[in-house]
Amino acid sequence: MRKKFSLTLVLLISLGGVAHAQTADEVAHRAIDVLAGPAWEKARYLAFTFNVERDGKVAASYPQRWDRFTGDYRVSGKNREGQDILVIMNLNTKQGKAWRNGEEVADPKDLLEFGYRRFINDTFWLLMGFKAFDPGVNREYAGERTTPCGTTQQGVKFSFDKVGLTPGDVYWMWINKDSGLVEEWDMRLQGTKPEDEATAVMFRDYRRFGGLLISTKREMARKDGPSTFIRLDDITVAESAPENAFTK
Repeated sequence: MRKKFSLTLVLLISLGGVAHAQTADEVAHRAIDVLAGPAWEKARYLAFTFNVERDGKVAASYPQRWDRFTGDYRVSGKNREGQDILVIMNLNTKQGKAWRNGEEVADPKDLLEFGYRRFINDTFWLLMGFKAFDPGVNREYAGERTTPCGTTQQGVKFSFDKVGLTPGDVYWMWINKDSGLVEEWDMRLQGTKPEDEATAVMFRDYRRFGGLLISTKREMARKDGPSTFIRLDDITVAESAPENAFTK
């Protein structure tokens, strides 16, 4: 009996049957295939507006343009002091120009840093589902779970090797097992206690832009009040950047 059982197990493994274990990379690759497939390689130019909505009002708004191939980037919006800021820079060189309330700043160092931070944060929100295989990203299969609606989700846990502005962040991407669509993204940000509950971000209102399937509304539910929403508006995905896209 023991010999027969062992032979059966070997056959199952070799045939990739029930003994096959799902891996984090397989789940993450499937999500990217569903969200974009080959269209991701052609998506050179991305434009969008990153809006934060609280209590039904827009608390912050940052229109942005980005050339993935050249690193050219443009962002505008208000800083914490309520001043109108415009930054045009190259993400590879960290060089560029900046304007405050319409006046060019002689030493734009602080505003270039402001622009770079906006890029890191806002494009991550835009492209969460596409970031699984960025350099320095560690992936771990987080298993399956059943949602209150009765669907099955597969999870991938992400941690980081000293990349980004907050490498201590930990994320869980939850993907519908049937459709391959990202439905939820849980966050435990750097500085929070390990025992703190992760913040759940629900992906809403998927739409297709230039071949990319993007959730245009993300909901962060709060136990002590109304949800906060991240709205991604005015989205453009193209194979080339428009003329004068990175000028004042």
